[in-house]
Parts: sequence; C-alpha cells; structure tokens
Amino acid sequence: MSARNDLDTATGQREGKAYATVAAQFALLGMELIKSDPEICGQAPYYVMRAELWKPLETLDAAREYLATLTTTACGNVQELQAQ
Repeated sequence: MSARNDLDTATGQREGKAYATVAAQFALLGMELIKSDPEICGQAPYYVMRAELWKPLETLDAAREYLATLTTTACGNVQELQAQ
C-alpha cells in the first residue's frame, strides 16, 4: 500500500487534512468518522459512528452537512436538530 502524496496541493485543499478536520469535529461530539474504501468494500465512503449506531455518508461534504445538523444537549447527549 503506497501513501498518497498531496504536498503539492494547497493546505486547505488536502484531502487528508480535510478528513482529519471533520473527524476531529465529530470526535468533539463523541462520535467517530470512519473512512472506508468503497472500491474494495462496496460500501459508502464514510460512516459516522457512536456506540452501536452508524450512519453511511456518500461524501465528505455530506459528513459536514450532517455535522451541522447535530447539537449537544445540556447533559452532553448528541441529537439531530429537528426541523421547525
């Protein structure tokens, strides 16, 4: 397995950095963003997991959008924002 070199790309456009940033934001909510290999597994490219619950996501942008729908309650529980 060879590592992908993206050092010729601007820092803000590096895929690895973008993934790490979003993963860290999920981690702050007690959730884990997992990157899979859809070519090998035939699965969604990303999954958000917490305990035994998981949600497949098709793109990193979809992960960002899902993250924006989450909020933390006063007890530290994460829940999806409800549409008004």
